[in-house]
Amino acid sequence: MAAPADIFRQGLALHQRGRLAEAQALYRQVLARDPRHFDSLHLLGLCLVQGGETGRGAEQIRRALAIRSDFPEAHYNLGNALLTLGQPGEALASFETALKLKPDDAQYRLEAGNALKELKRSDEAIAQYDHALRLDPRSAEAFNNRGIALKDAGRPAEAVESLDAAIALRPAYAEAHSNRGNALKELGRPDEALACHDRAIALRPDHAEAHYNRANLLGEMKRLDAALASYDTALRLRPDYAEARHNKSLLLLAAGRLEEGFALYGSRWNSPSFTGSRLATELPAWDGRPGAGRLLLWPEQGIGDEILHASLLSLLPSEGLAVTVAADRRLGPVYRRSFPHLAVIDSDDLQPPLAGRFDAQAAMGDLGALLGVEPARLASRRMPFLVADAARREALRAAHPFLRDGPVCGLSWKSANKKFGAEKSLRLIDLAPLLATPGVSFVNLQYGDVADEIEEVRRALGVAVNQAQGLDVFNDIDGLLALVDCCDAVLTTSNVTAHLAGALARPGVVVVPTGKGSLWYWQGGVNDLWYPSLQRIAQERAGQWQAAIAAAVASTRELL
Repeated sequence: MAAPADIFRQGLALHQRGRLAEAQALYRQVLARDPRHFDSLHLLGLCLVQGGETGRGAEQIRRALAIRSDFPEAHYNLGNALLTLGQPGEALASFETALKLKPDDAQYRLEAGNALKELKRSDEAIAQYDHALRLDPRSAEAFNNRGIALKDAGRPAEAVESLDAAIALRPAYAEAHSNRGNALKELGRPDEALACHDRAIALRPDHAEAHYNRANLLGEMKRLDAALASYDTALRLRPDYAEARHNKSLLLLAAGRLEEGFALYGSRWNSPSFTGSRLATELPAWDGRPGAGRLLLWPEQGIGDEILHASLLSLLPSEGLAVTVAADRRLGPVYRRSFPHLAVIDSDDLQPPLAGRFDAQAAMGDLGALLGVEPARLASRRMPFLVADAARREALRAAHPFLRDGPVCGLSWKSANKKFGAEKSLRLIDLAPLLATPGVSFVNLQYGDVADEIEEVRRALGVAVNQAQGLDVFNDIDGLLALVDCCDAVLTTSNVTAHLAGALARPGVVVVPTGKGSLWYWQGGVNDLWYPSLQRIAQERAGQWQAAIAAAVASTRELL
């Protein structure tokens, strides 16, 4: 009988030749005779990972490390497995252990950077890539991944330089060409970006991510059919590509093709870029038909999206349904007044078990698909769909003369969105051309601490942007709704104020970004359908507000 050492060497030779199943069998023979044989445990785990059994492989490597914890390559291989499993935090811990044992390994530094990149810790990822490049200046992969991290950190020009370096080292590096296109898109250079994606696809036609990146860019360029075709190619190459399916749904929705878009919108739950939270519940999903009994509708995204989807509540079937809407606590008073036939609860009260309280459930964002919403059906909603508190509105007018004198223009100019609030925001002083309009009473609808901006306008322009005393427009949405209802017109960026104005059917103008921060429901193909009282004015180019502000000012003046 061959000795375990000889069997192990045979297994290793087969492993190195890519004959994974035969190598595994030999490693298992060794382990049957010596269950604590470290190298067999470690390499059996690696074989499993390489063969697509990543979870089982990671467990085998952990067993090996329980026997011998000072072998850096095992920590590194475990880290790669955990990254594949979508566990970047645990992967980072493994890479950091490997680096403590072997700090000058460029590949370990590279993978630690990859884990940090997945964790959205871009600056730390860049530092790891820089260290890797000091150790190996010819690592095209490190330059490529550094470029991605630089773009994610809001440094697209530096990202292009890093990706150029990757391509110089490896001219046929398809991923680097497509990533360069993403960075150029951030710089507002769409034609060059498209050429990069096309080059990536020419080098590697089966690269699903390049087709996906190309589709995203074409969507921003308003080339709808070409964008949809690229999404379809990405999905043909990778049928489980949830992010491509989700973005395709958003593009269809933005184009006003609501039935097609909502049919795909459920893919958002599997998309890494989607930030909504799914309700953990044992309740069956509602199928959209009457007669479901006690139905729970729950929110999944921010308060603006809650309001948007609440516009569909008037389309719910009335037969055999007792509907309860869970909502942000700030919306409770508004919803109870606006939808008196529905029960309204605080979303913080959605604690299990729910089975005794409800018979079925659905996310508010799924109502479009469940109710078969298309343009004609959307137009049949009750509008306005929110109702302001008339007593509070009149009390505000009585307490504040500026709400009674001349036309009243409400202003909101910032977004607190953590992901792309900066792209959606203006400075109050940017609205100087409107603020110079004589005879208009301006009212602050903006949440947050904006006293300095209001003072800046007063000093620079001699114009008062009035505030309703004692009203917390962030926490008191019911009060904000009453204040919006006092306005003859509203000028706002893409934030909760825009949704409230649209829900009240108040005349208004919404200025929105192009590219990053551009949400599907503010697009030209659907905005007129969703909020008919609001005019949408978008940047002509990403990051350039001047022309959009000028157009918004002119439109707002016409409303006053």
